[in-house]
Amino acid sequence: MQLVTRLLLRLSLVGLLMLILAFALTLFSARQDISDEIEGSQRVGQLMTVLSELQDGASLEQHAFRIDQLNHSETLRHFHVALLDNQGQRLTQIADPLPLTSLPWLNRFMTGDVELSAYSLSVQRPNGELVTVMLEPNPQPEISEAINSAWLQVALFSLLVLVLVMALGFSVRHALSPLNDILNGIARIEGGDYGHPIATCATRELNQIGQALNHLSAALTEQLAKQRELLHRLQDVQEDERRQLAHDLHDEFGQLLTAIQVDASYLVKQSNGQSALQDCARAMYDNSSSILSQLKSLLVQLRPYGLQGDEEHHIALEQALRELIRQRQARGDAELSYQLQVDLMGVELPQRLSVAAYRIIQEALTNVLRHANATLVVIDVWVDAQEQRLLLRIADNGKGLPQPESSNAPAKGLGLVGIKERVLANRGSLAMGRAEPEGLEIKVSFPL
Repeated sequence: MQLVTRLLLRLSLVGLLMLILAFALTLFSARQDISDEIEGSQRVGQLMTVLSELQDGASLEQHAFRIDQLNHSETLRHFHVALLDNQGQRLTQIADPLPLTSLPWLNRFMTGDVELSAYSLSVQRPNGELVTVMLEPNPQPEISEAINSAWLQVALFSLLVLVLVMALGFSVRHALSPLNDILNGIARIEGGDYGHPIATCATRELNQIGQALNHLSAALTEQLAKQRELLHRLQDVQEDERRQLAHDLHDEFGQLLTAIQVDASYLVKQSNGQSALQDCARAMYDNSSSILSQLKSLLVQLRPYGLQGDEEHHIALEQALRELIRQRQARGDAELSYQLQVDLMGVELPQRLSVAAYRIIQEALTNVLRHANATLVVIDVWVDAQEQRLLLRIADNGKGLPQPESSNAPAKGLGLVGIKERVLANRGSLAMGRAEPEGLEIKVSFPL
């Protein structure tokens, strides 16, 4: 059902119920008014009886008492009865104003410009005494009835508005309650979690939004799976190329450099007495040895310890990382201190995950050397057995990431791009932030 239709139906139902309630209350109020009118008519009849008895022998005080009882009953509507003796003195009590008449402006407003005049009737007693019966206009019952009716209408209207507002708020909140699931689903999609679909709901528009987000999640899941598979293939190809390059360098250049060393050593021995030739031979020997040493260091970077064999052999990650650090220090990075701590808790990591962890740390160290101007790098590798995750942390005390407007920001370089690709390919998460007290901290988490 559409949201507008749902709201209109609920509001119409509430409005109908309130109209029925208002009609019922109006009927009860009219019933009370009719009852008052009937009782007032009966009091008028009693008044006529009292007036007709003025000609009997009862005393005027008794007649005045009976008239006061009629006046004080508050059911003698529209007028007040007063009894005067032949001297014009009032024998009955003066009418007390009702509480609502204590507002003069309200009296003036309700009575308008109508002049309230009293009417007198002379009655002769059996003893010949003349008494006067005076009918004084009394609009107080009508004013009270009008004010009560107005208050009733105000109360009904206020109740109607209040109930409609409450019903509207409840209906909107109930109808839009699936928005929380939709917002949570959007947050999950934004966070990369596409495996929790949004439940269906009764509101058509929100259900269409939820189903569209579910289709989007499914499409993103499919594309992400294809992207991960592509990244796996690219990284496998990259590792194959590195292995092939290391093999070619070892077999071709390594043998040639070894042959040059042998020839240079032979020339050194055969050039006794020829200092110039001997110095040249020694230089050839030293240069070839230096190149051979650099070649060995390059081979270690291309194929670290544990990856020289077939791909099904699990990399000894800790040994490979220690060899990487040793090679970095031997290559002239001695001014940069390294702290390495590895705790895999006996877990045998998959080959692809071990390679990814090694390459991420390798690239992070390269970025530190090129950009950070750091003196200390801390590398922590451990397994969270409870969460079944492999965790990496690389922190330095350098200058951290440059500002985004900097043209040489490493965040835009290939190094961090490669790190992000390996994290994505292995369903991991990457977080970069400020290290304490300064520098850059990279945290990577992989599911096992």
